[in-house]
Amino acid sequence: MAYQTTYDQYQAPGYPGLLANMEEWNGLTRTASATIVFGAPVQRNGDRGCAPLASGGEFIGIARARHFSHMGGGTSDGYGAGDNVAVLDAGVVWALADAAITVGAAVNFNTTSGRYTTAATSGTVIAVPGAEADTAATGSGSLFKVRLRRIPS
Repeated sequence: MAYQTTYDQYQAPGYPGLLANMEEWNGLTRTASATIVFGAPVQRNGDRGCAPLASGGEFIGIARARHFSHMGGGTSDGYGAGDNVAVLDAGVVWALADAAITVGAAVNFNTTSGRYTTAATSGTVIAVPGAEADTAATGSGSLFKVRLRRIPS
């Protein structure tokens, strides 16, 4: 077994889907019907299921990250079909940006890149109701905080 010989000087502040602070938040559990990456918006799929948010889907929240290694059909950065998904429907969560984003901007989700954006909605950019940038994002791939104030449908 190889030994680790290099270390980052600082720990990463967070990763997609991780709660960003200890402000009030709310969550629920649903069963994934498909692969869902941490930090991605999800939609209702039947009575107790969820799926990645698609155009026309009913948004129910953002997939929270889990701290343990993958189980079932999941990966190290998401859930697999049949997994129990922790869904955040109010609170602040870390996410990845598709481009620079200013504080307070309403954010949408780019299904092609799997990142949040301020671009107008289209076939691949889907609205995330009640989501806004809580911190600025410096550019593509940068980590930033998304504040979710879900509006019931």
